[in-house]
Amino acid sequence: MTMEDIFCKIISSSIPADIVLQNADWIAINDIHPKAPVHVLIIPRRHLSSLADLDQQDPALATALLAAVGKVAKQKGIDQSGFRVIINQGEHGGQEVAHLHIHVLGGKSLGPKIVQE
Repeated sequence: MTMEDIFCKIISSSIPADIVLQNADWIAINDIHPKAPVHVLIIPRRHLSSLADLDQQDPALATALLAAVGKVAKQKGIDQSGFRVIINQGEHGGQEVAHLHIHVLGGKSLGPKIVQE
């Protein structure tokens, strides 16, 4: 695992984070720049640069990450009202940190899914 990105540093406890839930495969933290009342990041402990690096060889990790979404939504009390799940991929997809992570947003009506320009 590379120790270069901020998520690797959080996972190694080199820098603090507001942890929501965690297990052996992933850690879920509150986003420091939330875009909704609830904005949690689910991050695999194993460094994967992006969703494109999660291939068919990793079905257990993919399943664990998707199951984490439901656990986080329930923990944050948005499982019944609804929430949005976002995985940004690459520069054009808006990925800012080169470490796979899933955004879980909720706590209010989130409006349009894609902003038209």
